[in-house]
Amino acid sequence: MSNRKGRLRPVGVIFMKQYKIIVWGLGNVGRAAIRMIQEKESLKLVGAVDVDPKKVGKDAGEIFDFPKTGITVTDNIESALQLDADVVLDYTPLVRDEKGGFTPSAKDICKVLKAKKNVITTLPIYYSQATTPDLYKMINDTAKENGVSYLPTGLLPGAYASYIPTVLAGLMGRVDKITVQSGEDDQHNYSSWVKVFGYGMDPEKFPQDKLKLGIASYYISGVYEMGDRLGFKFDDMQIEHTCYTAQEDLHPIFGTVKKGTIAGHKFVMSGMVNGEAKVSLIYVHKICDDVNKTPAIDNKIHIEGMPKSLDISINGMMPLDESYVTSAAPSVNVIPMVVDGQSGFLQALDLKVVTPLK
Repeated sequence: MSNRKGRLRPVGVIFMKQYKIIVWGLGNVGRAAIRMIQEKESLKLVGAVDVDPKKVGKDAGEIFDFPKTGITVTDNIESALQLDADVVLDYTPLVRDEKGGFTPSAKDICKVLKAKKNVITTLPIYYSQATTPDLYKMINDTAKENGVSYLPTGLLPGAYASYIPTVLAGLMGRVDKITVQSGEDDQHNYSSWVKVFGYGMDPEKFPQDKLKLGIASYYISGVYEMGDRLGFKFDDMQIEHTCYTAQEDLHPIFGTVKKGTIAGHKFVMSGMVNGEAKVSLIYVHKICDDVNKTPAIDNKIHIEGMPKSLDISINGMMPLDESYVTSAAPSVNVIPMVVDGQSGFLQALDLKVVTPLK
C-alpha cells in the first residue's frame, strides 16, 4: 500500500514511523519545539538552523540547557536542506517587504518546498487565499510541483483563531456572531519583535496607525477563515486600536517603562456584514499584567446564535514561563498529517483532528 508521496507501508506490519525534522529558527518557539521533539518517539531531529552566532556551532539541545541532541546548529539553510528530512519547522522571524507585505518570507518558504521538504510554520502566511491570493498561488503551486505540503499553524493565527472556535461552533444549531479574545504579557519576552509595540515610548510620538495595520495584517487571516467556515460573507473589515499608558513605573525584562509612556495595546479586528460585526478577534499586547491590569487579558470565546450563547474560557494558555509551548505544539503535533497528506497549501481545519504525538 502506498500514499500519494510514495512511501510504502507493508501490509500487516505494525511499527511506529519516525519523522525526520529540521528546525529553522531557534528562538522561543524553536526552543519549545526542540524539547517536544526530544520527548517524542515518533520524531527525530536531523537539522537545526539559526543565525545567532551564540548558537551556531553548538548542540541544539545544549543551547537551551536541554540534553544533547547530537545535532550541531548551523547558519546555512541551503546546506541543511541537503539533509534527508521529512519536514522543516519554520520558526524564523517574519520578513516584510517595503510595502509591508510578506513576500520575502513566502520566498523563503518556497525555497524549502523546492528542496522537496514539507513546511510547517507559525508565520502568519495563513489562509492566504483570502488575504494575499498571489502568495497563496505561489506557495500552493510550488508545493504541488515538488510533491510536498505547506501548513501554517500555531496559536495565533492557528489553533486559537481559528481552529478551536470553529470546532466549538459545531455545538451550535446556528451561529449569528463569534468573538475571540486573547492577549499576552510581554514583560518577560526578549524577542526583538517586541520593540514594535513601543513600550516606554511617548504615545504622541509613536506611529500608532502603522502598528495598527501591521498587527492587523498578522492576525486578520484568522478572522477571514472563521468567517468563511461559518458562512459569513464580509462586506467590510474594521480595525480598531487603543493605546494604553503606564499608571506607574513598570519593570519588564528589557528595562524600566516610565509612568505615562506606552504599556499596552488593544486591537479589535472585525468582519462586518451590513454594518454588524459578525466575527471579531480582540487581542491585547501589554507588559506587567500582574500590576498593570488595564487593558485586561481575557482568553474567551463567545458564540451567539442557537442556543442563545456559548461562552468558553481557557486559562493557562500563555503562562509567562512557558508561553510558547502552545505556539509550538500545534505545529509539531500535526507533522504526520502534513508529511503523509496531500501536497499543496493545507489548512489545519481540513485535516484529521490534531492530537498529541507519542
